[in-house]
Amino acid sequence: MRISLGDVSLWFDVSGPSVIPQGDTTVERPVLVAVHGGPGLDHSTVKSALEPLAEDFQILYFDLRGHGRSDQSSAEFWNLRTWADDLRQLCDALGLRKPVVLGSSFGGDVALTYAALFPDHPGCVILANTTGGRRDRQRVIEAFGRLGGDEAAAVIQRIFAGDAGDTENGQAEFNGQAEFNRVCYPLYSGTPGWAEESRQWMARTVRSTDVATSYDYERENRIFDPWGVLNAISCPMLVLAGEDDPICPLPVVEELASRLPAENTRLVRLPGARHTIFRDRPDLAFPAVRNFVSQIWESQSGH
Repeated sequence: MRISLGDVSLWFDVSGPSVIPQGDTTVERPVLVAVHGGPGLDHSTVKSALEPLAEDFQILYFDLRGHGRSDQSSAEFWNLRTWADDLRQLCDALGLRKPVVLGSSFGGDVALTYAALFPDHPGCVILANTTGGRRDRQRVIEAFGRLGGDEAAAVIQRIFAGDAGDTENGQAEFNGQAEFNRVCYPLYSGTPGWAEESRQWMARTVRSTDVATSYDYERENRIFDPWGVLNAISCPMLVLAGEDDPICPLPVVEELASRLPAENTRLVRLPGARHTIFRDRPDLAFPAVRNFVSQIWESQSGH
């Protein structure tokens, strides 16, 4: 399905019903808006991870402007402020009041920006395996070194030295891309079967190479840093962090959580989880989301 937001048309899809029967009546379920990783990927990155939550919520998946099946728009609009505003407009156009928003990986950068720029809009925001737009290169190098030894650390160092490509989702656009995929990308998950599973969904992904190659984290942070507006956030926040995540190292996520409003923020550390937190620790990650959303839903809507 597609919906027009004025200057751009976004593609979206849903999993699970929004209303379910209960005895002689029906009840509404929360709608969870999922913001995918990237930049340069599409909604399939989160759909494969979050599908079990469709048993409890209706999940809205969409492709960000410039990504997947949505309109490409143009490079001047490929930035966090625009993507966050698109998220707000998408929810408004679909009649989602006080939405539950989950941003995964790069999608967490967008979700955090949305929560800060439009503090009265979200019902709650979940930041999953993300640093919210802040990168600590040395900690990333060290994390890959702990998981993959000197070879993995050296590959990441070369990527940063060249300042090219997006390492967050394994789409490093540099001369050693094959080396990155061979050495570092397998370290994104600590559970068996990751290589084949990731190969399959990456093959299905509609990639947006232009966005992936043009988006520059350092340049974006100089223009707009989500961490610079954290004090504007007022909605409840759940932060999920893999303790062994090499791309979003735990100390950086802990610092992010410490800067969010203490009374509204819950940080859940996931032992043994790397970047694929829902794959590595489904026993902890899914209950954390379900409990958090259920509590917010009941307190805010009286359901």
